Amino acid sequence: MSTLSQGVYNSLFPYYVEICAVTQFHQKGAKPGGWGGHATLFVNGAEIDAGAGYPRLRLAETGTDLSDPDSGTGISVNKIFDNVTWVAIPGRDEFFRGGLAPDRTLDRAFYERAVQTATAAGWFAGITIKDEVMRQRPAAMPAAEFIVRHSIGTDFALNLARTAYCARLPISRDRMGEVIAYLNSGNDSARKSGYIWNIYTNNCSHVAHNALAAAGVWDPKEARGPGAINVTKDVLSVAKGLALGRMADFSFPANNFVRPYEAGNERPINDPLAAFRNHDVRRTLNDGWVSTGPGALIATYPMQGPSRNQIFTPGRDPFLFSVPVFWDKEEKFKRLTRHPPSIVTDLGANLVHFRHRYAKAKANRRTIDEELGLLHGDEDEQEFRIFHGRFYEHVDLELKNTDARIREYQALAG
Repeated sequence: MSTLSQGVYNSLFPYYVEICAVTQFHQKGAKPGGWGGHATLFVNGAEIDAGAGYPRLRLAETGTDLSDPDSGTGISVNKIFDNVTWVAIPGRDEFFRGGLAPDRTLDRAFYERAVQTATAAGWFAGITIKDEVMRQRPAAMPAAEFIVRHSIGTDFALNLARTAYCARLPISRDRMGEVIAYLNSGNDSARKSGYIWNIYTNNCSHVAHNALAAAGVWDPKEARGPGAINVTKDVLSVAKGLALGRMADFSFPANNFVRPYEAGNERPINDPLAAFRNHDVRRTLNDGWVSTGPGALIATYPMQGPSRNQIFTPGRDPFLFSVPVFWDKEEKFKRLTRHPPSIVTDLGANLVHFRHRYAKAKANRRTIDEELGLLHGDEDEQEFRIFHGRFYEHVDLELKNTDARIREYQALAG
């Protein structure tokens, strides 16, 4: 997304969460990193609480202009962290690009400058890492610099080493406050009892997923400790999830790209009965919103290309958990990352698309008596009557809001 386009997007949707699944880390001449890839968050409307002494966030003050293309904060979990779960990086450019322009070459000199910039900025201040990693520190190297060297390409400057596949969900200011509260609680807890990462039961994807669960987008996943018993519980949660149509407790990076795309684009907003039968739509609409709506875009932020990258070579795509027939996400991931439709990559097309969906929902509206005749025997009539009213209030409001956003978009984009 160009700088102009990002500024337009931020003007129309100042509060949003962007979940990214990123490819494997592979430095030239070295063994590739973890096979699963990595998952991160980028949040607009949240700021770093610089006075906390360790990574914490705060909600941007009411009235803050969040339209700057470089607005926002990147959030990344790292398994080497000991007394926190995540680190916060200020600004889109530093988080994704590390300040490297696409037409510049990533050479050793730039890499070293990026390390020194991050060290001097104090982004990792207050963070300690696992003893087994810290013992590898050269005696002459400051601890702060050593931590940064183990974080570049993973916790900041992602695109030096990795391609990021990102799905964006606009949320309200209040919902952003809930996301921030969840993230802060994770670091507060780790300050007291440490952070125990586990590849299956408690990883970066759990944090990203549960941040949106805190906003009500979906049910939370249980993050468990290490050990065979806890892995078995996660395996059993897969069967339970398939049986109940819910999510398992396993969490993997690529799934965390597909799921927010689905939440932002595929939940039923045209049909009140289908919406009533959707567990997540019922919950969010009871709170006054629905996650499927305008602004739910996806984007690919590519790794610095091979002709301009002297440090890293491309790694494999992030791991995707998929169950053929029952819960097949592989084809969807490939389509979205290789040949995405314009309605999820172009804001103008996205706004027009959702306007059509809301208008169609109004045009095809059935009477309440017709709807009641379609209820199943175990579905509560009174609950549906209440939901039906809320559903069409939401459709009417979103149609009006989308018309206003289309006018604003046209004015801003020229």
